[in-house]
Amino acid sequence: QDRSLRGVALHMALLLRRAGTLEAIKVLEVPMDVSAFLCDYASNFAAREQLQYFRALEVSERVQALQRLLLSGAAGDELLGYIDPNGRHRPGLLEQSLQEDGMGDRSEFVELCSKAGRQACEQGQYREAIRLLHLGRCYSEVLQVLCRCLCLPIWREGHDNNEAMSLAQDIQRFFDIYERNLDRYALSSQVWAVARKLYATRMFHSFCDRGEPENALDIFDREQLLALGTESTEASEEIWAEYPRIVADYIRVLSHAAARGAMANYALHERLRQLQCFLARNRLLLDQETHAALAKLGLCC
Repeated sequence: QDRSLRGVALHMALLLRRAGTLEAIKVLEVPMDVSAFLCDYASNFAAREQLQYFRALEVSERVQALQRLLLSGAAGDELLGYIDPNGRHRPGLLEQSLQEDGMGDRSEFVELCSKAGRQACEQGQYREAIRLLHLGRCYSEVLQVLCRCLCLPIWREGHDNNEAMSLAQDIQRFFDIYERNLDRYALSSQVWAVARKLYATRMFHSFCDRGEPENALDIFDREQLLALGTESTEASEEIWAEYPRIVADYIRVLSHAAARGAMANYALHERLRQLQCFLARNRLLLDQETHAALAKLGLCC
């Protein structure tokens, strides 16, 4: 097939469909999927041009084509519009196109984004899901996706690729937005507490991995990641799953402080005592390396 003729073939197919010819001959042969043909051809062009091609489709076909476009990885600021640091949105090409073509008011854009956002989440396209669900005004669902992202194995496995870095930046960006808008988005205080704890845990591990024990210890204390010194150890399932790794990194931080003499001996001893009490109350599955590090730290104190 000569790719140079695909544009001509597409226009002929659209003319035949508009004239009713394709409908008339479908009883004689397998009908041609003009919508799929058009979408495939349009995918070779930028978002602005794709929106122009989609105007040739029926309304139902166009909605499906737009959803596929939103999930294709091409949904940047130009298409969806810019989200400022306060979470407010400036319309992009998609919203402008919907209004120009009489496909409804802003509610159509919101509905399209919410549906595409849920599909993106199901497919593991979390960066797309966060943005689309936010634009679809599904704020509680955004928070749930953020929690899911913070529990992904990529953080534990030490992936250092562009996708992981971009996801980390998006998590921080939207976490900051939602922290400023708790009341405005009517977020559940319980879900927010879990999200905040998971985010703090992620930052704690990040500081540990970057060799910044002072910052790690600061966020550990401020956010009470293990609730040391208290009898209550109630935690959500997501937080409970993080405890073994928090303990392991906390022991690393204390061991570093002990080796460098960066903490008074009485303070170090008190932290170790609280940690041992916490472990006695909670049956956590710790690896051999963590057990060995804990025993060595006990000898130092």
